Amino acid sequence: MAGFYTQSNKDNKGHLEMSDIYKAPEAQLTEGGESGSYGSLEKGLAGDYSIAIEDTLKEAWNRSKGKKLTIWLALILYFVCYVAITLVASVITGYSAFNFGASANGALTSMFLYQVIVALATAPLIAGLWMVGVKIAREEQTSATEIFSHFDKLLPLAIANILISIFTLVGFFLFVIPGIYLSVAYLLAIPLIADKNMGPWQAMETSRKAITKHWFSFFGFLIVCLLLYFAGALALLIGLIWALPLIAIAIGVVYRNIFGGPED
Repeated sequence: MAGFYTQSNKDNKGHLEMSDIYKAPEAQLTEGGESGSYGSLEKGLAGDYSIAIEDTLKEAWNRSKGKKLTIWLALILYFVCYVAITLVASVITGYSAFNFGASANGALTSMFLYQVIVALATAPLIAGLWMVGVKIAREEQTSATEIFSHFDKLLPLAIANILISIFTLVGFFLFVIPGIYLSVAYLLAIPLIADKNMGPWQAMETSRKAITKHWFSFFGFLIVCLLLYFAGALALLIGLIWALPLIAIAIGVVYRNIFGGPED
């Protein structure tokens, strides 16, 4: 009998070992459990995500505690840099909105050069603002100086910024609806370049294809963010102290849930 049980146990053990080869590794199933609903490029492009507006805002509100100053300092730094950039661009190009004496051709040329300089110089700063919210959403270390961390991607960011502006403008001329669609669909292109080292067109198409899977949900989320901004502004602008950090982190949470963490 003892020999029978021993042989039986060996057979059962062998059977279990054979069956276990079809079982997914448990370590992989539990890995990343702390990151919750973090997405990935593959999941984002497949539309394997959802936008729960209430849950997103609740998480963003909780994560904004202790982070409001970081976001506001980043906004102040951006504003100071933007003003400085526009002043330098005006000196270089001679363009001014109040320069009524310039010829039409001269004014158009100056305005074009002015816009190009501003777009080039501010694109990395805008990417930095995006990444402050994204990094807070992912519980990564960040600071207000994050806005200066992406000048190594100046060219792709500037090209994407210009292309998005052109395509969206053309879309608005084409019965408005295409412009609304593209302005929403391209929204995550800039952080994709900063975060995933994508090229301009790749980032634009990745953003468009992923957002299109749940475009109306994303659009509804942006409407809610806009309403929060107006509510904060109507409260003698004091409400913006809470509204702007909430919105920045909420967008970071949505980006994280769609595309996940940075590329290795």
